[in-house]
Amino acid sequence: MESIKPNAPRLVITGGLGFIFSHVTEYFAKKGWDVLVLDDLSEGSHPEIIDGSFRFVEIDCADTKVQDLIIAENPDYIIHAAAISDVDFSIRDPEYTMTQNINASINVFEAARFCHNLKKLLYVSTDEVYGECEARKDETEIIFPRNPYSTSKAVGSLIRLAYDNTYFSMKGKTCETRFCNVFGKRQDARKVLARIKKSLEDGSPIPVHNGGTGYREYIYIKNIPPLLDMLLHKGDRVYNVTLNDGFTVENLIKKCSEVAGKEITITESHRPGMDLKYQMDNTRIKELGWTPLYNFEEGLREYLLT
Repeated sequence: MESIKPNAPRLVITGGLGFIFSHVTEYFAKKGWDVLVLDDLSEGSHPEIIDGSFRFVEIDCADTKVQDLIIAENPDYIIHAAAISDVDFSIRDPEYTMTQNINASINVFEAARFCHNLKKLLYVSTDEVYGECEARKDETEIIFPRNPYSTSKAVGSLIRLAYDNTYFSMKGKTCETRFCNVFGKRQDARKVLARIKKSLEDGSPIPVHNGGTGYREYIYIKNIPPLLDMLLHKGDRVYNVTLNDGFTVENLIKKCSEVAGKEITITESHRPGMDLKYQMDNTRIKELGWTPLYNFEEGLREYLLT
């Protein structure tokens, strides 16, 4: 596929029309990079951002044809984010979720080892690979995924290690992020902060799993693109991505109600196999030089009130 910015760094982003990575796509396109997005336009994609500033191919990354496409592109950088990320869907259909996510990772890593210009492949994972967290987890901890989605992402983590260790062409050219809960514009309406925003706008009740005791850490979307830019240049291992701002769902709802000055109605719900607490240590990424653009309070106010 012909480049639209011939002298710019070439970046392939799988899943580049999803919630988080639509923002990343826009960031690098505006920076002047030659961006190729591979996305299957499944639920949660945002094709409305397609504006000619980047190239786009509609393709399922679990299809082996994606290997030839990436090899032909011969990019400088790859961000592999394409995945089925809905935990509830993964519980309903574990075989499909794991097959799709694992095959997509195999295809991307297998293609990458034949990309002679490759400088960095960044694999996008999740805090969920650690499983239930009684204490903050750092990147050296054993991963212990406990649902089908996080299992598929943990397999991707192991694939990254295998390729980085085994193939000379990949040695030192991979890194990995483990995100806490990212929130912001374009987020799937089923996620808790998106539901809270909707509830504040129209009064609809929020289903709260397991009595609202689930504890998660949160980070605003506008922190993510410049962070990934830094990692493409400096990252060489696994990095926990969190501000260490954590709340139970019950306390998060109270916080949002205070910020918006409105009451939020809830209904009781239950998620089978739910981990109650994820929390990560962010020392490594801070030592690399990361300074977030927004703290949690600033991001929450911008998200809820604009």
